[in-house]
Amino acid sequence: MRTRTLDHFNRGHILFMLLLMAQFQLWDGIITQVFVINGLVKEANPLMAPLVSGGSFLLIKLLGIAAILLLLWIISKRFPRIAMAAASCISMYYVAVITWNFMVFFQPC
Repeated sequence: MRTRTLDHFNRGHILFMLLLMAQFQLWDGIITQVFVINGLVKEANPLMAPLVSGGSFLLIKLLGIAAILLLLWIISKRFPRIAMAAASCISMYYVAVITWNFMVFFQPC
């Protein structure tokens, strides 16, 4: 009985972290798309630049988010700590990327 309660509690935490991770990734995609399309910034990654300017960037970003969510959810059933650590690291990475994007955007010329 106690194990079942703890398992449910841990599942809730993993689900929350996965959704938080997905949200950060989505915000990164939206911010990048809006800034580049409006000519406010230039995409520095030469592999991503054609996708961002071509308009297919957000669709590919959403497919990537869905794939990583599914993969980490499957991993979390067998290795919940690894899935939680991976989702946490990815979330921290995207928070850093979003912060960097805004720092570059608001940097005085």
